[in-house]
Amino acid sequence: MTDAAAPMSSGTGRCLCGTVTYAFDAAPNWQAYCHCESCRRNCSAPYTAYFAISHGHWRWTGTKPAVYASSPGVRRHFCARCGTPMAFEGENWANELHFYAASLDDPTAYQPTAHANWNEHLPWVKLADGLKLLRTPRRMTADEDFAPLLALIQSAFASMKGRIDPPSSANHLTVANLAEQARTGEVWVMEDLGQPVACMVLTPKTDHLYLGKLATDPAFRRQRLARQLIRHAESRARALALPELRLETRVELTENHATFRALGFEETARSAHPGFDRPTSITFAKRVG
Repeated sequence: MTDAAAPMSSGTGRCLCGTVTYAFDAAPNWQAYCHCESCRRNCSAPYTAYFAISHGHWRWTGTKPAVYASSPGVRRHFCARCGTPMAFEGENWANELHFYAASLDDPTAYQPTAHANWNEHLPWVKLADGLKLLRTPRRMTADEDFAPLLALIQSAFASMKGRIDPPSSANHLTVANLAEQARTGEVWVMEDLGQPVACMVLTPKTDHLYLGKLATDPAFRRQRLARQLIRHAESRARALALPELRLETRVELTENHATFRALGFEETARSAHPGFDRPTSITFAKRVG
């Protein structure tokens, strides 16, 4: 058995014919697989492998590649002679270029840490490498079918039955309610093979963004999906120029309290449902501005 390759701090790469070559002199910002359909089609591969290098730390050392604008804000670099895909450039990653790991002269130095866009993975791709599975949240529109999402929420909240008092408002949620929330606020979903496995509802307020109906399919728990959605909620709050993210959880759900505190939330208030003389809910808040 050979030792694992040392982390990359520099390197070189080339296309199949050797016309396009590059070099970089800094460690990658990240290294990950991508399962999105666009990258799959670009490479005719079930998934691709990238590493990101900050601008100013990479250069083309041979003939510069041709460029194809594959979608708004996205440019894909490839060799005009042999067709080898070389790099990805996107407006959402304005400070770096993403090189294809298989183009490295020494691809054994590549050390991926996650599978990105796992929500778009092909059903016949079966992996057991233990890396993080990162799904990209998708915002639902009001005219979609919300029945599968309602079933997900009801399944996720079922374990609270008999544990919290009063019962969860999820018991009274309807498809029409969810459609209206998508119309007036934001409903975000994470999917696996086209089916919802996690979700949240975001409601913009005057001075904060409220996060509700955070739910994960019981079969997909322990994959950190709720944490990924909360991180996305924080980015939405910043995009909406709202300085704070708020959510509520029941007093009895102490494991949720610990999770929210670990993510930087602080308890700010306790309140009681109508008819109760004791606190039944806790409000947690996090500054994101």
